[in-house]
Amino acid sequence: MKSIFFLPLFTRRSISVGVLALFLTVSVASAQKISGSAIQADGTFAAFATVLLYHAADTVLAKGAITDDAGKFELENVLTGRYFLNVNLVGAGKGVSPAFDYNGGDQVLGTVKLEEASKELAQVTVVARKPIVEVKADKTILNVEGNINSQGQNALELLRKAPGVTVDNNDNITLKGKNAVRFQIDGRDVPMDSKDLAGLLKGMRAEDIAAIEMVTNPSARYDASGNAGIINFKTKKNKNLGTNGSIGGEAVYGESLKGGGNLSFNHRNQKFNVFGTYSNHFGDWHNEMSLLRDQQGSQTDPNLPNYDPSRRYNQVSNMKDNNNNHNFKFGTDFFLHSKHTLGFMVDGRHAHGPWENQAHTEISSLETPDVVETVLVASNRQPQNRDNLNFNLNYRFADTSGHELTVDANRGTYRYRADSYQPNRYYSASEQELLSENIYRNNTPTDIDITILKADWEQKLWKGKLGIGFKMNNVETDNTFDFFKVLGGIPQIDTGRSNQFVYHEMVNAGYLNYNFQLKKWGVQAGLRAEHTDWKGELTSLNPEKNEMPSDQYLSWFPSAAVTYTLDKKNQFNLTYSRRIDRPSYRDLNPFEDRLDELTFKKGNPFLRPQFTHSLELTHTFMGFLNSTLGYSHTNDVFSEYIDTAANGVSFLRQGNIAQQDNYSLNISCPIPIAKWWQGFFSVTGVISSFDANFREGFAYSESFKTLNLFSEHTFRLPKGWSFQVSGWYNSPSIWQALFRSEAMGAMDLGVRKQVFGDKGTISLNVGDVLGTAGWRSVNDFTPGLFMKGRGNWESQTVKLNFNYRFGNKNVKGSRQRKTGTEDVNSRIKSGN
Repeated sequence: MKSIFFLPLFTRRSISVGVLALFLTVSVASAQKISGSAIQADGTFAAFATVLLYHAADTVLAKGAITDDAGKFELENVLTGRYFLNVNLVGAGKGVSPAFDYNGGDQVLGTVKLEEASKELAQVTVVARKPIVEVKADKTILNVEGNINSQGQNALELLRKAPGVTVDNNDNITLKGKNAVRFQIDGRDVPMDSKDLAGLLKGMRAEDIAAIEMVTNPSARYDASGNAGIINFKTKKNKNLGTNGSIGGEAVYGESLKGGGNLSFNHRNQKFNVFGTYSNHFGDWHNEMSLLRDQQGSQTDPNLPNYDPSRRYNQVSNMKDNNNNHNFKFGTDFFLHSKHTLGFMVDGRHAHGPWENQAHTEISSLETPDVVETVLVASNRQPQNRDNLNFNLNYRFADTSGHELTVDANRGTYRYRADSYQPNRYYSASEQELLSENIYRNNTPTDIDITILKADWEQKLWKGKLGIGFKMNNVETDNTFDFFKVLGGIPQIDTGRSNQFVYHEMVNAGYLNYNFQLKKWGVQAGLRAEHTDWKGELTSLNPEKNEMPSDQYLSWFPSAAVTYTLDKKNQFNLTYSRRIDRPSYRDLNPFEDRLDELTFKKGNPFLRPQFTHSLELTHTFMGFLNSTLGYSHTNDVFSEYIDTAANGVSFLRQGNIAQQDNYSLNISCPIPIAKWWQGFFSVTGVISSFDANFREGFAYSESFKTLNLFSEHTFRLPKGWSFQVSGWYNSPSIWQALFRSEAMGAMDLGVRKQVFGDKGTISLNVGDVLGTAGWRSVNDFTPGLFMKGRGNWESQTVKLNFNYRFGNKNVKGSRQRKTGTEDVNSRIKSGN
């Protein structure tokens, strides 16, 4: 796998050499500097603000520094050139200097004045190009907009590149070794399980995404769910009075041709702002998976009843997802007064098309595993329709003295319709003789309705800022699972497997948060309380299987952060939070999703929430080199695991199986190698240990280490050309309690050309150039089962993209709004 990192900076030894050479180069430069100062909007010193120096020609980051307690800063060893400054202080706003020429020596600049976030900064003629990855005190940001190798990719492919993020063979996503990640789009939760979430993310195109934010220790203002934190997809916005927009298209070829288009517009005047986006994607995406499992039988004596011998099952599955989706968003903001804004927004997604699987399983005795006795040929075709519609009404009040009130009322609906036809046919070893067949059908409609009301208030208090708020969240889900056996061509309902699961949940929450700055110290502390009342009703055609689980509980979630600025080059940030993760709605339902009659997945109505304590210490050097050391402890970890049943059945099931300790270290750094060469490197190491108790006779303890690497280099060439190479690598690891995975990674190449006076962009990129993104794994956790697996998704693709921007390039876009649906959206589950 080392071969995927072909640049010198991509090997361990040369990483050290490259970084060392970079800092040696800096250290031997002449002792020349740029100095200046920064003040806040009220005229006070902007103490311990971040100062970033950018090249004016290509807006590549050149240097970074932190102001002292008097708001002064120095940037040493600066090469001659034309630059501008970007100064930012959390809670006080930001400021941008005019472009200036530096000809060497000591140069003193004027004072940069910061403007509060609620005010408009004066327009500047130079717009900063954001670095590939930004690491801030409270979050890490992967900037997608303008990134060449992101063009033509979907959101799930982008996540594979994100620092500390791992995507396994089942599209389950972990962040720094923790699996309960909350997903948001523009601050609103995405109510879906791993499979349906994967479908949504595959339908989101990079052209619609501005950035991906990873918040590992959210404050009390955020919902307490998500032990790994939050991954928020920020969609593109625009920038001043006028009208603008963009239109684009893509073509992707891997195993088959697919494509799509996108359109966005924004109009703003002094009284209102109206905005909208639409995108679609059409085509088939392919996956291939092989599972070789040796399974001990439950009764291996042929002379006793219920004879169940030990067997080998060699299964090959080829899956195809007809991924046709449409995404839209429309909204408007009315500027009623300089202090009052009223907004409305509706967004939705529609996806349709069948998911298909063709499985071929050779079955043999473990005593003679190379002698095939029978062959199971199975298929599964699931026509699917997913519709998600969200409405948001928002009011915002903000004055110049620091008072701010936001109120959101939300209504969300999610409708999933699917049915499947699944024949299972057993043949002789030669596949010439049909021995038996079992044919099944099922119908699985799911309805989810979400109603949310929330309010947040902020004001200056003493020498800091106080925040208080509340949230009321009501969720109703209705899941039906009708299972049929097809006999003589006629479907007959199976009363033992069919059921209806209705779930109601009410969560009421309130929080208090306070932060202040005292010389070199910054302090934030908060407390959130959430009361949960839920009830499930499982109704079966067989009354003996009816169940009505329910519970209510009050939980407290403290959070705190302390920032200390040691000197101009070193800043430290310590954060703590307690988090909760509630099971997804579909995981609570004991449905059976089948590859064939021997392999399937089912839910668990008795899943409990898991609770996590998280602690992180971050060191920032010169404003851009970040090192983060983290620890977390989780009780009642719920996870998928593999279990077995008689007659060769193996299945995935959710359960509260373990307690887990996680230690992580992340080091990331942008590398401004030259004016025309911008690099970035990130490495995340995780040590994880868990003690699992799956069921009686099935317990397991394990400790493992894993490493995640990511690097990207952009070369800006003359005449509007640019070239980019990126790569990611995941070392051997453990995916939940499912598999021990082998190392995997990929390298992408891309080229881009600006056309039509820089209003248009054409890009061509090649994904997974070396074909190394496939996975291999082993399961040796489950008693009586040994399983080896491997698989590939359609990672090797060629993508051609075109995008054209029209109208005023400086139209200020719509507000980013956190509507309050964020925590529930990530819990909706449906899919294959």
